[in-house]
Amino acid sequence: MTVRAALALGRESAGGLGRQVAGRARNLTLQPLALYSAAAIRIGLAGLYLIHLLRESVRADRLWGPGSPFTPELFDQTMKARGWDGAFSWWYSLLATDSSLVFWSWYALAVVVSALLMLGWHTRATAPAFCFLVVAFYIRGSMANSGWALLSLLFANFLVFVASGRHWSLDARRRARSKGTSKFVFWGAETEELRRRMVTVLHNGGMAMIALQVVVIYGSAAMYKIQGESWRNGTALYYSMMYDDFSTWPELSAWVASYGTFAAVMAYVTVFSQMLFPALVFNRRLKYCILVVMLATHIGIGILMALPMFSAITIVGDLVFLPTTFWLAATRLVRTLRAREEKPEETVRPPREAEAEAEAEAEVEVSSSA
Repeated sequence: MTVRAALALGRESAGGLGRQVAGRARNLTLQPLALYSAAAIRIGLAGLYLIHLLRESVRADRLWGPGSPFTPELFDQTMKARGWDGAFSWWYSLLATDSSLVFWSWYALAVVVSALLMLGWHTRATAPAFCFLVVAFYIRGSMANSGWALLSLLFANFLVFVASGRHWSLDARRRARSKGTSKFVFWGAETEELRRRMVTVLHNGGMAMIALQVVVIYGSAAMYKIQGESWRNGTALYYSMMYDDFSTWPELSAWVASYGTFAAVMAYVTVFSQMLFPALVFNRRLKYCILVVMLATHIGIGILMALPMFSAITIVGDLVFLPTTFWLAATRLVRTLRAREEKPEETVRPPREAEAEAEAEAEVEVSSSA
């Protein structure tokens, strides 16, 4: 092969690669990805936050309200010390009030918005409102926040850009009843196409940010763990389960920790699964294996280490990696099981009637064949 032929082949290969990259980039503006996963994340995040608000309602005044030791005066001083007393300080200070009526009004609104977002009612409006309230609660409770609160804050921000109401929502039911037609048209076809592409780009970008956030969480957690000697020698889980503050059922934790080899193996599995997660989760076949391992890990953390909300929110984040084919197969399976359970009674006929009908059908077949 001559040099000229090699250069021509290189230009042709580069052109083909460029066209392939351009085609994929164009598809990102035309096809919204993982719409079912977006709906599942919406339901999971809003549902968990609703449970959180209802569970903490008996302690809400001490956590975020006028009865908190973190008084509005201390809150204002903290805001100024952190440099958060700018143009948006009114947003962060919504809950820093001495009025019980004002606080409980915002609290009730947060409960209502969480429920509406979980149901998928006008998600374009309820998703920003949900993010608005989550940020206000997070900043107000900054002295007592946990990993669960941080992840809910991050996912709530990304959910604003995601088209999470396309499936499993009241919005989807309303569109199905109206057959996708709109009574009001405010712009032409070209503007509508531009709007649709912008929505698609924002949706794909939001889902990509959720996926990136989950990958960063697992990767950084693995890097942090391998720096500790207890994780390297396999005793980290043993000491974690023996710690009273992270023990839901002490007897169960002590029983699991009594099997030292099992606890050491689980410690190494936790580290290696988190370390390999960014590489395996993008493989079509191996992603299910690593997701099952992470699911089992989070369930174990929730049960044995008294961190149910953190485990639940991380499981919700993992849903971003499930493809549409998985959700369609799961939907078909659920419909099949429901159809078997809800089989109408009239289809179950007495044996004599069934035999008579079978004989009549056989006679019809014989006569038609003759």
